[in-house]
Amino acid sequence: MSEIICDVVAKNQVLYSGSLYSVMVPGSEGELGIMANHEPFVSALKDGVIWARTKQEGGTTLSAAIMGGYVQVLGERVIVLCDKTRALNRINVDKLNKEIPALEERIANLSEESVISRSVLTRKLRWCKVQLAAKEKEDQYV
Repeated sequence: MSEIICDVVAKNQVLYSGSLYSVMVPGSEGELGIMANHEPFVSALKDGVIWARTKQEGGTTLSAAIMGGYVQVLGERVIVLCDKTRALNRINVDKLNKEIPALEERIANLSEESVISRSVLTRKLRWCKVQLAAKEKEDQYV
C-alpha cells in the first residue's frame, strides 16, 4: 500500500501532518481525490470538508471543515493551506445555531459606513455556516 505525506495547515495551526492512504479536498472545480503517485497540480479550494483515510480498509478517518485555501500535490506529498479549519468532532452545533442568528442581526443593524465591521462579521458568519454545513454532512465522511 502506497502512502502520501500530507500537511493540513491553517494560519497558525497544523491540523494534520503525517502519512495517509488518500485525501479528498473541495477543489474550486469539484471534489478532488488524491492518492499516492498522483499527477502534480495546484488548485484553489472552496469552503467545504477535507477528509482522509489512514488505510485503505479499516483505517482512521480524519475529517475537518475548511474555509478557502489551496492544495498542492507533488507526487507523494500533499500540502493543504486553508484560511480556517476545524475538525468535525470539535464543531459545536448548538453554539453555531445560536451564533449564526446573532451575527446576522448584528450585520443587519450595522450602518452603511461600517464597512470593516461588516466585512469582519460577514466572514465570521460565513465560517459558522461552513462548519454547520460540514457537520450536517458528517455521515458522508465516515
